[in-house]
Amino acid sequence: MPLTGLQEALRRIARKRIAAGQLPHEAPSRMWGGPGTDQPCALCDMPISSDEIEYEIEIASGSAVRTFVFHMVCQSVWQLECARADYLRKNP
Repeated sequence: MPLTGLQEALRRIARKRIAAGQLPHEAPSRMWGGPGTDQPCALCDMPISSDEIEYEIEIASGSAVRTFVFHMVCQSVWQLECARADYLRKNP
């Protein structure tokens, strides 16, 4: 299935942010969804309005916990790029 222009743009952003450490590449320790809270999405930077689904994830690293919020599509793209990065690390 061909990617849309938006999906491809989001994948490029996700790759850059994962590589720069702005987005995590590990699986979340907790994740839940609900109505948007107008916070900016960690991937696309657009606010997640109350009529959209917002995914919130927590990444635990030692005693520190980082929290990220995503649009539904952006969270899926982020997970796809995490899996891609993991595959490339294991299969150089």
